[in-house]
Amino acid sequence: MKKTSIAQIGYGYWGQRLYRYLKSNENFFLKYVCDLSLKENKEFTNDINKIWNDKDILAVVIATPIDTHYSLVKKALLCNKNVLCEKPLALKTKEVLELKRISEQKNLLLLTEFTYTFSKSLEKAKKIVEKGILGKIESMELSLKYAGRFLKYDVYWLLASHLLSILDIFVPLEKLKFRKVDLIKHKGRTETGVILFRNKKISGKMTVSLNYPEKEMKTIIYGEKGTLVYTTLSQPSLEFTCYKKTEGVLGDKLITKEKAYSIDEKNNLKLAVEYFYKALRKQVKSNIDRAVLVTKILENLNKR
Repeated sequence: MKKTSIAQIGYGYWGQRLYRYLKSNENFFLKYVCDLSLKENKEFTNDINKIWNDKDILAVVIATPIDTHYSLVKKALLCNKNVLCEKPLALKTKEVLELKRISEQKNLLLLTEFTYTFSKSLEKAKKIVEKGILGKIESMELSLKYAGRFLKYDVYWLLASHLLSILDIFVPLEKLKFRKVDLIKHKGRTETGVILFRNKKISGKMTVSLNYPEKEMKTIIYGEKGTLVYTTLSQPSLEFTCYKKTEGVLGDKLITKEKAYSIDEKNNLKLAVEYFYKALRKQVKSNIDRAVLVTKILENLNKR
């Protein structure tokens, strides 16, 4: 079977991780990797026009600084390339909507790499929730905290974009209202903060930080019958506990059902690359509407 020719733009921290998965994917032929810091050879280039002018390249993977996403994605689409771009797709809602319009007019795929949304653990969690095992969902807590990386963007663009994409799996973002509380700011940029969300049926919070000395990545779903916990940092990666709310009883005596799942969470980026290939073959859909909502929410929060 003939491989799909693709190119990658950006070879920094995240780009190097993407490169490994693109190279090892049996369905892709990575023809070029473009970055201004790279020396020219057969595969690596600092001349982006090689990508734009090569008609054999059907798709481009973009892993560059956030404020370059819009212009690079737009150029790729106008050059008739399908696109996988790391999150967020752009910093302004009008820009994301423009990119969506161009991709639809040209019948091109535009996919945003919200890494955790490709998790098999979260796929399982969604099925558990949909089966009603936890009962009606009443609240959610999401957290993503560690030390650094300090960039010119605030923590909401860097980390809350991940958590919003997870939240959208379980509660449609368009049905929620949001507000933020900045906890730590440095040079005008928020480094630690909380986003509160609610509607008539559910309320919750997400905490993001670049100042946390350890590392925490966790999603907790509270249902009327039990609680589910997802994490990428330890095993089991997913577990739920159902319990009877008996007055005066503590701990294990409350539990009516519990189950844990140990699922690989170290290769979600690999799953994103595989999803991109399936989307190119029309086997799965784009997540462009999620990308629009994430940017819209973060843009509105940063105006306040």
